[in-house]
Amino acid sequence: MNTKDNQLDGNVELRCKAEKKIKQEAKLLSNDLTAALSREEIGQLIHELEVHKIELEMQNDELRLAQEELERSHKRYLDLYDFAPVGYCVINEKGLVLKANLTAATLLGQTRSDLINRPISLFILSRDYYIFNHHWKILFETGKPQTFELRMLRNGKSLFCARLDSVVAENGGEPPVVCQITITDICESKRIEYALKKRVKELNLLFRFSDLLEKPDIGLDEVMEKMVLLIPQAWQFPEITEACIDLEGQIFQTKDFRKTQWMQTSDIVIQKKKIGQVMVCYTENRPEFNGELFSIEEVCLLNAMTERLGHIIERVRMTEAISQNEMFLRTTINSITKPFAVINAMDYTVELANEAYGGEKMVGLKCHEILFQRGTPCTGDDYTCPVQEVKRTGKPFVGEQLYHDEQGNPLNIETYAFPVLDQNGRIAQIIKYQIDITARIQTELELQQKANELEDMNAALKVLLKRRELDKDEIEKNIFANYQMLLTPIIQNLKNTLTQEDQEEIVKILELSLKHILSPFSKKLSDKLINLTPTEIHVAQLIKSGKSNKEISQILNCSFHTVSRHRDNIRAKTGLKNKKINLRSFLLSLE
Repeated sequence: MNTKDNQLDGNVELRCKAEKKIKQEAKLLSNDLTAALSREEIGQLIHELEVHKIELEMQNDELRLAQEELERSHKRYLDLYDFAPVGYCVINEKGLVLKANLTAATLLGQTRSDLINRPISLFILSRDYYIFNHHWKILFETGKPQTFELRMLRNGKSLFCARLDSVVAENGGEPPVVCQITITDICESKRIEYALKKRVKELNLLFRFSDLLEKPDIGLDEVMEKMVLLIPQAWQFPEITEACIDLEGQIFQTKDFRKTQWMQTSDIVIQKKKIGQVMVCYTENRPEFNGELFSIEEVCLLNAMTERLGHIIERVRMTEAISQNEMFLRTTINSITKPFAVINAMDYTVELANEAYGGEKMVGLKCHEILFQRGTPCTGDDYTCPVQEVKRTGKPFVGEQLYHDEQGNPLNIETYAFPVLDQNGRIAQIIKYQIDITARIQTELELQQKANELEDMNAALKVLLKRRELDKDEIEKNIFANYQMLLTPIIQNLKNTLTQEDQEEIVKILELSLKHILSPFSKKLSDKLINLTPTEIHVAQLIKSGKSNKEISQILNCSFHTVSRHRDNIRAKTGLKNKKINLRSFLLSLE
């Protein structure tokens, strides 16, 4: 406002002076013109002067507006210069700061007046000064613009990354003595660049990790061995980074791994259970990031990697388990010697088959193509299709079916079919199992024929046995009749004619023996005393009749000890040895 007021006051004063001078000149001119010009010419001249006056006033207004616009532009330029997003400095050949904007002063942590006539080297990190010196020489030797990056000091303490763009300043054709430098704070771009590099490392690690897992038939141990070698490459200092994976006591590590004080760890967890740990360490100390040895990105990367590693281990183990189960299933169904297949219930395609059914070469074919060389499913008119029957009833199917081999011989096949349901309860597959029962049916027919023959033979044997019983009864009757008619009179005559006591006794024994032959006792005696000698049987008969050893020795004309020995043999052979059972009572119990 003060500048504008001063301009107005100056214009008013100038106008007053101009009007005063015009009046003086007009008065003198009026006297001269009155004598020389006519009244019309004087009027015309006055008109021209008034028009010119207005033109001058308009030009004056335009000049004033142009000056005001120039001042505004100058102010905008000053604002742009001082508050530009980059710092501007003018430096002479000796490296002294001649001019600087406010941004440069702020970047360097100084006031603008403190920067003037101070060496720019004071604000450059000593370890990076060689970079500045190198480009400074090239700039003044070649005159070519230079762009370079280095670390500078803010207020002589904190560091920041800066990019310097320098050009030689024009000096009206004279030899250049100064240069203009822009200072740009690139800390954020460096941070982004670092983050991008870290991200590239992370992505490269994850990509190589994924590429590793895509290899066919790779085992878990090989994954761990290769994975532990990839980890150090994703860290900021790979040359001093070592890694180790401890998986349930099994160790996978880099060549020079050792536990140090500069180490980070992350647990490998599967289903909320810790199964291992990943360790990453530096073999020597490095600058900390915000008070931490490892950056946040590295911590997050290790956690993400171990989490994914847990998923991969779980997946690999599940894959191995599935593979083992598949192998077990394949081995199991191939051990079945009868044809076995799993058939798709929708399109009748064989999805699994054992060797007896044809093996892998049958997979993908239709069951009706394999069995009957048909292009369409069986109609069921002359053949009950197990698949259709299971689909119709929803229940297992068991049936006997007639096939023919390649030579046209009939085959009796017993077929079993079972439904396999999907998660929605619909029949998705059919398990089909076949047994060739041709030989069994033939055997059954032969057995039936033999059974019929045996029944006929049995009937004939029954007739023979019945006839034998009749003959036996007839023989017994004849023997008994002969005994009554022939032996009984003779024995009676002997009893009447013999006078000696021992002779009478012998006759009694003979009569008793004959009665025993004709009585049921003979059968029982022969069963119990089958192992006795004839003499021992004779002794047993005498014991049964109540004779003592002495009496028996006299009857048999042998010694007393011989009879005792026979008695002991009889007890041993009849199972009475060492038992308190009377021998005569035992023999009487046999009747």
